[in-house]
Amino acid sequence: MTFSARWLAMLAAVLLAAQQLPAFAQTVIEEFPPKTFVEGFMQGVGLPTISIYHLAAMIGIGILVGIAARGIVPVLAFGLAAIVGVAIQLSPYDIPADGAFVALTTMVIGVLILLRQPMSPLVASILFAAAGLVHGYSLGAVLDGADAVSIAAYVSGLLVAQTALGVAACAITLGATGWPAQRTGLMVAGCLVLVVGGIAAIEAAGLIS
Repeated sequence: MTFSARWLAMLAAVLLAAQQLPAFAQTVIEEFPPKTFVEGFMQGVGLPTISIYHLAAMIGIGILVGIAARGIVPVLAFGLAAIVGVAIQLSPYDIPADGAFVALTTMVIGVLILLRQPMSPLVASILFAAAGLVHGYSLGAVLDGADAVSIAAYVSGLLVAQTALGVAACAITLGATGWPAQRTGLMVAGCLVLVVGGIAAIEAAGLIS
């Protein structure tokens, strides 16, 4: 197996493994707001990792940044916008149909991977910030009733997890060599992200729970 094939197999394994995590683990994290700094930080790290929709988006963004090979600013744009999304969740304002937007942005990320079209850092940052906003809003629902310390810890963990996953996916993509194995691998990764987004869309439509 070539290096480029191996890195894509690793990305696929991460997505599939997250999808197979016990359902009760996500229920526990989502059902109860954090009460301490440690709980907040751990939930901030854990929730976007065990949620296949958010995980796919973060890894997909890292892949796209690696394809463009123009720095990790777009990854940071996603993470910082997610914090803004959390703030909106805690405010009197709402983002309507946030589940549908989470699905749509994840699907768009998958399509962009399939197209393998490098984007300028500015365009990528704007696009990923929009995605981060709705993903952060969705992830902020767990904080209903949490205190300020727990909220600060949660968004810190969220930023750490999202940045680490995005940067790791970017680094693996930059290190991948070999064609057409690299092209095949990107197609597999793009299809996985697209399928995950499609599942999210079906769930948002209420067709599955």
